[in-house]
Amino acid sequence: MQPFTLRTLSKAVSLVILAGLLGACQDESTTPEPQKETSPMYAKGLTLSAPTDSDLVDTNIAAPTLAPINTSTDYVSFITPLYGEYQASQPVLEQASQSDEYWLNVTGAELNAGVQLNLSQAGSLVRIAPRGDVSTGALMHADAVAPERVQIQRIGHTPQGKNASPQATESLVKSLVSADALASAGLADDSSALQMSEKATAGEYRLQVSQPLVARANYLVNVKEKGSPYQLSIKAPSAIAADAQTLGVKLALSQSDNQFAPQAKLKQADGTEQALAMVKQGDEWQALVPADLPLASSNAGLSEIEVTVQTQVDGRPVQRTVKTAFKSYVNSASIKPEVLTVWDKGVPNQVNFELNVAEAGRFGLSGVLTGTNTEGQKVAIMRTQAATWLTPESPKLKLMFDPTLIQASGLQPPFELNELELQDQGQMARLSFQANALVLSR
Repeated sequence: MQPFTLRTLSKAVSLVILAGLLGACQDESTTPEPQKETSPMYAKGLTLSAPTDSDLVDTNIAAPTLAPINTSTDYVSFITPLYGEYQASQPVLEQASQSDEYWLNVTGAELNAGVQLNLSQAGSLVRIAPRGDVSTGALMHADAVAPERVQIQRIGHTPQGKNASPQATESLVKSLVSADALASAGLADDSSALQMSEKATAGEYRLQVSQPLVARANYLVNVKEKGSPYQLSIKAPSAIAADAQTLGVKLALSQSDNQFAPQAKLKQADGTEQALAMVKQGDEWQALVPADLPLASSNAGLSEIEVTVQTQVDGRPVQRTVKTAFKSYVNSASIKPEVLTVWDKGVPNQVNFELNVAEAGRFGLSGVLTGTNTEGQKVAIMRTQAATWLTPESPKLKLMFDPTLIQASGLQPPFELNELELQDQGQMARLSFQANALVLSR
């Protein structure tokens, strides 16, 4: 037997390699490809479903004009387990509110001279609240009004005698509530209030304060007619593009078919106000926004539309103010339809998204993963959320799944990603929503 040498080993290795190459050439047409199901992890490119008419998808993007309120660059991911048959939900795009009251912004000089109140029923509540003013550069807070110094008289009726005004006040006011009493009840804004008596029936009244007030001081007069059949309701969008030139609202006054000409003003989060012209178009009123007027001065907080209506119903003067809040936003990013899915032992592990981003900012994605049970029903498995800092040069964001939750659910494909929502966290605004975004196929 020949001794084993390095030369012998070299020959043996060469023979093994040659045999392998020959075998590979002979079996090239029959060698099976590795099965994806047996691979521990693999990736697959998919395409988002086409948006439907009810989805919110806008691919036209623009850079925000206001400073972001969230500039964190950390990546965060949250997964919340869900159970039971999937119940689809849609984002709230419109909000409704109604009012049986109205507000008047007046000065101390106007209160001393007298302001008109319109009452449609007896027993109304009148509140006078001092407000702050920074128009001079320094905060000036108006003095509280003593309720016993408030006089209310029906317009067109002149009491006789030396004590005419106090007698008129006593006959029309049922009770007085001081600022201290309201503060003890939780309304700590130096307000005072008067409960009108049953003698103060529907009509026009004059409210006057005999207490000397600073002429330029600001006050809010609030008249509430609890239980009144005359309710002013409003329906309006909950989010409005920052460059919108009109704000569409639907207004209705219950128990009345009267035509009315509403007055509107825009109130921003920093307290600034701007009167808006109103134009009727079909069944909506359009509030016209001046071209050089931004809908918001900051990304923090909401803006508000306040609408006041005055009319006559069955000979009764009816005045109502209703408010609706909305979020002003810029469509700063959109989701590209091509995504990359990552699978782990046959179940989805994550979806990698790429966005079109107008400028650097913090963005978030969220969605609901569902599977299919033996009856073919969609069953919720988890809600997944993720957020990070993105730039136009690095616009990728991944949504993670929990394979353990998927396997424990016992559900089978098709798995689907529903309620895919894109948020700009710098604006705290929803940018897009797709109800049935992606079928996760292996």
